[in-house]
Amino acid sequence: MSNQRRRRSDVDRPSVANDQAEKSTRPGDDAIRGRAYEIYEQRGAGDGHDLDDWLEAEHELTKMNE
Repeated sequence: MSNQRRRRSDVDRPSVANDQAEKSTRPGDDAIRGRAYEIYEQRGAGDGHDLDDWLEAEHELTKMNE
């Protein structure tokens, strides 16, 4: 067996184009915040579910952008 080390330049990296495409499909924080607030109101404005509301809003909006 050979003891070859991979140089940093040999490591597979996602292309810049892929990074930009991913960023463009991710909804912005303002959109997520607005949808999360709608979910909060639909749930009866009960406290304690802010993270759940945010994640649900982010999921919904991301699926819409695919």
